Amino acid sequence: MMVGEMTSPPTGLPPRRTTDTALAAVRSVTGSVPAAVTVTAVVVTRGRSPYLEATLAAVRGQSLAPHSVVVVDVDTAPSTSGHRGLSLDGARYVAASHSRSFGDAVNAAVAGLSAAGDALTPDWLWLLHDDSAPAPGALAALLRSVEHTSTVAVAGCKQRKWELDDDGTPHDPAGPDRGVLLQVGYTVSPTGRRMSGLDETEIDQGQHDSREDVLAVGLAGALVRTSVWRDLDGTDAEYGPFGDSLEFCRRVRLAGHRVTVVPTAVVRHAQQSLADPSHRSRMRRARLRFQLVAASPWALGLTMLAIVAGAPFLAAYRLAVKQPTAARDELMAPLWMLLGLSSVLRARRRTARTSTEPYRVLRPLLGTWRQTFRELRERRLARADARHTGPDDLDRADLHRIATRRRAVLALVMVVATGLAAAVFGPVLGMLAAGGRLVGGALLPASSDAGQVWTAATSGWVRSGLGEAAPGDPLLLTLTALSLLTGDSLQTAVNALFVAALPLAALGGWAVAGAVTRSVWVRAVAALAWTAAPPLLGALSGGLVGALVVHLALPWVALALVRSVGAQRIDLPARSSVDAVNDRPVLNGAFVEEGRGRRLGAAGAAGLTLAVAVSGAPVLLPIAVVVLAAAAFAAPARRGHLAPAILPSLVMCAPLLIHMVRTGDAGLLVADPLVLPGTLPAGDAAGWQALLGQTGLQDPWFGGLSPDMALGPYLLGGLLCAVALVALAGPRAAGARVGWILAVCGLAVVVLADGGSGSLGARGLDALGLDGGALDGRGSGTALTSVVLLGLGGAALCTTRAVRARRAARTVAVAGVVVPLVIGLVSAAGLASWYVAEPLSDDGVHATALPAVPAVGQQMQAAPRQTRVLQLGSGDDGAVEYALLRGDGTQLADASVAASARGQVTGTTEAGTDGPAAHETGAGSPATAARDAVDDVAVRLAGGSDPDVAERLAALGIGAVQVPTPDVSDDAADGSGRAVGNAELTASLDMVPGVERVTQGQPVTLWRVRTEQNPTPGWARIEDGRSVTLVASGGPSVHVDVAAGDAGRRVVLAESADPRWSATLDGHRLEPVEVATAGATLQAFELGPDGGRLDIGYHAPHRTGWLLALGLVGAVFVLLALPVRGRRSR
Repeated sequence: MMVGEMTSPPTGLPPRRTTDTALAAVRSVTGSVPAAVTVTAVVVTRGRSPYLEATLAAVRGQSLAPHSVVVVDVDTAPSTSGHRGLSLDGARYVAASHSRSFGDAVNAAVAGLSAAGDALTPDWLWLLHDDSAPAPGALAALLRSVEHTSTVAVAGCKQRKWELDDDGTPHDPAGPDRGVLLQVGYTVSPTGRRMSGLDETEIDQGQHDSREDVLAVGLAGALVRTSVWRDLDGTDAEYGPFGDSLEFCRRVRLAGHRVTVVPTAVVRHAQQSLADPSHRSRMRRARLRFQLVAASPWALGLTMLAIVAGAPFLAAYRLAVKQPTAARDELMAPLWMLLGLSSVLRARRRTARTSTEPYRVLRPLLGTWRQTFRELRERRLARADARHTGPDDLDRADLHRIATRRRAVLALVMVVATGLAAAVFGPVLGMLAAGGRLVGGALLPASSDAGQVWTAATSGWVRSGLGEAAPGDPLLLTLTALSLLTGDSLQTAVNALFVAALPLAALGGWAVAGAVTRSVWVRAVAALAWTAAPPLLGALSGGLVGALVVHLALPWVALALVRSVGAQRIDLPARSSVDAVNDRPVLNGAFVEEGRGRRLGAAGAAGLTLAVAVSGAPVLLPIAVVVLAAAAFAAPARRGHLAPAILPSLVMCAPLLIHMVRTGDAGLLVADPLVLPGTLPAGDAAGWQALLGQTGLQDPWFGGLSPDMALGPYLLGGLLCAVALVALAGPRAAGARVGWILAVCGLAVVVLADGGSGSLGARGLDALGLDGGALDGRGSGTALTSVVLLGLGGAALCTTRAVRARRAARTVAVAGVVVPLVIGLVSAAGLASWYVAEPLSDDGVHATALPAVPAVGQQMQAAPRQTRVLQLGSGDDGAVEYALLRGDGTQLADASVAASARGQVTGTTEAGTDGPAAHETGAGSPATAARDAVDDVAVRLAGGSDPDVAERLAALGIGAVQVPTPDVSDDAADGSGRAVGNAELTASLDMVPGVERVTQGQPVTLWRVRTEQNPTPGWARIEDGRSVTLVASGGPSVHVDVAAGDAGRRVVLAESADPRWSATLDGHRLEPVEVATAGATLQAFELGPDGGRLDIGYHAPHRTGWLLALGLVGAVFVLLALPVRGRRSR
């Protein structure tokens, strides 16, 4: 039946005349109301399409066929009519490669009809995409809905999903399907987001067939009045494939027409435009444009402001739900708005020209905030239902049994580790809770708050000694975060880190082992072995904060990387698959399989945890690059998640890397962070020792009770090495190879860092233009040994692939039980030996409540004076040892590998020598002059008779001098002679003019520096040639109001001069000068006679840019790592 057969009441004309002449006759008789209507179907395609032939067949198969069919090809490929196997059957073909949108293609079809000389213009246009096949009665239902009304200008179809066969062939549009609904008309939320009122996989059961008047319908399958299409000039081409239907239907409504949906007219839509990788960006642009075009005139400015202000928050939300591309689009939205503003204004003017109704006519059809929230909630619940498939009772029992066993064994592991930690640190917990601290070995006092640690990490100025321009250690950034988590105290953070290290190591070992094996007992052994690892025990006893952080972070790095590529193993109930008995491995009665949960959140967590590990040992950065590249080849999927994981580490270490390149000092990478020179032994582990899990020559177990105990420390590493070698020939050799690559990289760096200037590693670095001799004695041997053990342990765990049911050889089964048992026993023996050796001792880390500087000295060091305290002492060889103290002892936050490389932190001078000690680096620089000045002052104080020494101390900002109180019993105990030397220093200081003793009978004897010209030395002072005035300061900066004074005044800082110091007075820049005093070159500024607000600070180059990059990268990865379930695309 042709369209012309659908008529108004009888008019006397033959009922079946469907020619153009007959239609013209009908119109001449009936006037403006036609007795018959004509429909032209317009099918828009893009070149060769697998759906076009089926779509044309569906159009030809209509129970009420259209008058004509036009196929519009918007591609530049050969014409559609020339495609093999495609029969247009008289359908007109129009090439429209210039079309930018669906609307442009329809306009080309309408123009083609006129150009072809059609006698009559069709009354209706039936618009179809090449991937939208109508059901046989779709056109008839559409025409019935508009037959007796002249107000409807657009009638849309109910859209269902067009499904495909397994081979990609589209289903027969006339055949049965699941009936998944895509659209039954739609509206928009107050923010311009489309609201269809449907769940993502809702099945059509007629529940929405009562809909009629709607705000908009999809144009695929829509019937549009030709006159209205022409009056409105079609759709807005700027929308592209998304949002054009909404914009057009909105203008139709404002022009005084109706938009309806006809649920009985069904079209199956494949939505191929969503297959475009850029479809999300284009959808976001379309929604942004609609927001601006649809906003009322008085709300347009507020809408634009909301788009700009809301962009970062929307981007953060998109990152949290693991949609980084959408986050980028949200950040680009303000730019798109500005670039497209002129086009938006043109669209608003076009809408205003064709509008005959006010905006309020749309209000009943728009979605409300309540409807928006209800739809979001319903979609969230629907997604939750789709994720959770309800297991039957047997499966639920299996899962419950597996979880119960896993939790019980984990609880046992944590109880053992916590008990060991309580046995080691329990006796000192009371002292630590009362304000005591852990010090000793390489661990320095940490009496700083989080703000001071952050300043030390990011300012680019190291405050030890008289200060020096050098990057802070990246580990300070990690300690800043820990300080914030522990009450804004670095000392509390350090104490908590050491006390909780053993349980945290056990938890990390358990977690990372679970990514490789689901055997709870193998995971327990792995947790015990990682807790008993010699690098961890050595870091705890030796006070190596960096090595400790590395050992605790590495398991989480490995776990996150494995999860990011979907290679982790997961538990499954035994009845999860019919094929489980034959095809799946069995372990502990439950079946397991390789996980495929490729989560972007795991990649974010990997980046953060890797940055923490690299901060503890920057040498891990090149190792991480190599291992990530190797892991990308072994990853089953999502290899792209591995590359971004290195970005936070690169940004965190950027200042140190730049400094290393500028100085050519390769030792900066391998040096232990926050460790003073001379604290550690001169050498690290040799390659064979690191391969066996040791950081150097170890004492025998249990004090050498028997000769065999000498081999005890090497048993754990030897066993892991042997099992890891076996794994290379096993079924999971790919994972074992990655583990070996990690271990070999760690060994290679150990070899490079071992030895002096003539070593193999030094010669190789010299060939690259770096200072290879600087490696001697500075290698992060403890942290690198943790890397080696992680690689060997991961490879060894790859041998634990579950034995298939009833197929395992007896030898393999026995080995699977014996080897973990032996490793567990060896680990337990190592822990017992370490505990018996008293890990907390005066020679290593120990707890103390005694201050390193008496209270009066700490009062001088506090703001606003901030004077330094010079500590003198006698060494074992009679030399005078000194250190400039800024707090309660040499501070952890003031240690820097870059500054230590220049010999800044400490100095040693023989008492009675003629001049200062020589320094190898930085000769002639202000920092070198400052160190030489402190050397000279120490020598003069040891002499005890220099009348100018007090003035020199005051000029350098030193307000007090202290010496440990002599104790003859110490000499009797160790035979060092330190007490005798300290007694001689005490006698000498009592004779120095301008230095007066203020304490005695305490562990430390302190003298105050007081001179006639400068009775209260301080960090900042104003000098006018006659007097000295103290300037209040806080940290390495000054922010204070100063009064007017004489001309020629200067502000002098007790810091070595550097061109990056700056000062302003009421915003006006002060001229920097260098002041030579007491043999040092100090920073100063010309103040002049004026008063006002004085601001002084140090500004490192590129600090602002680095902090912005650090904050941006950190925020992105934190949002990605948040445990928020990602949203699935439809």
